[in-house]
Amino acid sequence: MALRTLDAMANGGMRDHLGGGFHRYAVDAEWRVPHFEKMLYDQAQLTLAYLEAAALTGESEYADVAIDTLAYVERDLTDARGGFYSAEDADSVPPDHANAPHPHKSEGAFYIWSESEIRAALGDDAPVFISRFGVLHDGNAPTDPQGEFTHKNLLYAARSICEVASDTGSDEAEVRRALTRARTVLFDRRLGRPKPHLDDKILTAWNGLMIAAFARAGRVLPNGEKYVAIAARAAGFLRNALWDGKRRTLTRRYRQGDAAVDAYAEDYACLILGVLELFQASGEPEWLEWALVLQRRQDELFWDEKGGGWFSTTGADRSVLLRLKEDYDGAEPAASSVSACNLMILAHITGDPTWAARLDATFRMFSARVAGGGRTVPMCLAALSMYHAGICEVVVAGESGEAGYDSLLACMNRRYQPAAVLIPVPAATRSRVESLLPWVSAMPAREGRATAYVCRDFTCLLPAHSVQELEDRFASVGHPEGAPSRSL
Repeated sequence: MALRTLDAMANGGMRDHLGGGFHRYAVDAEWRVPHFEKMLYDQAQLTLAYLEAAALTGESEYADVAIDTLAYVERDLTDARGGFYSAEDADSVPPDHANAPHPHKSEGAFYIWSESEIRAALGDDAPVFISRFGVLHDGNAPTDPQGEFTHKNLLYAARSICEVASDTGSDEAEVRRALTRARTVLFDRRLGRPKPHLDDKILTAWNGLMIAAFARAGRVLPNGEKYVAIAARAAGFLRNALWDGKRRTLTRRYRQGDAAVDAYAEDYACLILGVLELFQASGEPEWLEWALVLQRRQDELFWDEKGGGWFSTTGADRSVLLRLKEDYDGAEPAASSVSACNLMILAHITGDPTWAARLDATFRMFSARVAGGGRTVPMCLAALSMYHAGICEVVVAGESGEAGYDSLLACMNRRYQPAAVLIPVPAATRSRVESLLPWVSAMPAREGRATAYVCRDFTCLLPAHSVQELEDRFASVGHPEGAPSRSL
């Protein structure tokens, strides 16, 4: 079901087939007519989902969707200092009204096309594009309640590459080349249109989710160093601009040099999620160190000692009469659900019994919600499934940049292991990692070679020095969520 849903979103009108990224939601049952707003938190969460699908199946189509989405965020939603903007509006000025004195904006005007526009722009490649994306002479919108899509086409993958090849009398390779050319031409043509308004606020919670997505891409995708660098730059920006180390306080939003509003629990939780992913992707202990500080501060400010879970706000603002606690995973996951995923890792790798107890209390808090309708708390259920599967630790020790070390990391990163935590221990930062996780000192690089340790509950199998040995260790550890290595 999950893969079919991802396929439907990737092929439907919710996806921007020219510029990458996803619109907010569809307004029809066939998922062809989107509400054209683009939200940062959607890009982050969908990227993570497509990356997991790519790791699970080895199918490059899922990786391609993730790559397109990340390219959109990097190009259109990234601030010069590294943070990520919040959104782009759904409405924009139609191109033929661009020079009007008081133009009226309309839904999706930046994204939709007439057949004549497409034919004029694409020439010989037009038949392939028209067949692939369901373009019709009178427009293809199945529903148009506001009358904004008359004679216009909303792009969606109407036919498979194989079907397009049959329709146009071409081979599949030529169809793919023609579509690549066509996308480039139409994307460039679209740049001349009035753009939707950019919401250039930088929100901590949404940036945390996006950092997690870029960091995970750095692990899953070939040549992922670029994505890790983008994630690290964004995390560094948040640490410099929105974290007050003296007060140990995070700020919720930033815009054009102005940081304001003390952060909510969701800001801490999502940022911790992001920097934990960044630690696993980069091996830089500074991110693990910051995650530990942030989690302790989140607990001090928001933890509910009586009922479990984390309140949304601190309670310091007397104008807020009730301290609410979200227990619903909607378009954005609840802070307590994200924190359960975070504590799954932090409690395990630190051995802190307080965090383990808080994890249990959080699951108890969610129990009534899960029993009454588990579909309302999918992020919490993901954490609960990890809890029952049991965390698997993988420590990789060696010289960063050395072939053996890099190959062991790559072997781990391309696996689908949702209940495994990776702890890179490059020689240059070993002492700092050991100061945070003392048990790592018993896991050195052996025999002068990069070494991987696969453990469950800190009971480790024989050290692995090669990719084949590491694969064998995974096969013998019997981790239920494990999937064989697949090449993207």
